[in-house]
Amino acid sequence: MKVFFDSILDLIFPPRCEVCRKSNKAALCPACYKQIKFMKPHLGIHSVSVYDGVLREAIHRFKFNGRKRLAEPLGVLMVEYLSSMPSLDPAELDMIVPVPLHPRRLRERGFNQVELLGSVLGKYFGLPLSPVLHRVRDTRAQFDLPREERFKNIIGAFAVNNGQVAGKRVILLDDIYTTGATLSECAKALSEAGANRVEVVTLSRAVDHEPGSVAG
Repeated sequence: MKVFFDSILDLIFPPRCEVCRKSNKAALCPACYKQIKFMKPHLGIHSVSVYDGVLREAIHRFKFNGRKRLAEPLGVLMVEYLSSMPSLDPAELDMIVPVPLHPRRLRERGFNQVELLGSVLGKYFGLPLSPVLHRVRDTRAQFDLPREERFKNIIGAFAVNNGQVAGKRVILLDDIYTTGATLSECAKALSEAGANRVEVVTLSRAVDHEPGSVAG
């Protein structure tokens, strides 16, 4: 019965790629998917691709327009990227820790997009998604602040529940790497809570010029 109703809905509202809006059952069609070029790791940070073009549009629709079905293809993109990176083997790690939203922003948005991405990664690599990081202080939005102010703005904004990461090897996950202020503060909180190793992985990286790609 569900298949029947789904087919009726597809006739009335044909499924479309969330980025190019062309008719396609996939949330991110193959043509758009192929436009995303992998980046080499930079300064120990593993970011899938530049925050630009198709990926930027996909993240924006996912994050701000509530297109949660994009979590699966974007998560799979991260899986493919990490599987191609000899510099980071998820099998050597213990858990995935998403960068958290402040409770107020979580209520406004209704979901944490990084947790949805982490669920896809965790399912594939057999790692638990552990939301042990908490925002203990609300902060101004980072995007409208100059670089130095971003680091000041985020100081002391995160804490970790006692004992949950002690001795653990952690993937610290976020959707966008910009100045690194938020991720640096999160990594500091994890290390102070006893994490044995923290590897930063992001879906995208905001850069002025792409430093290079590792695939096509």
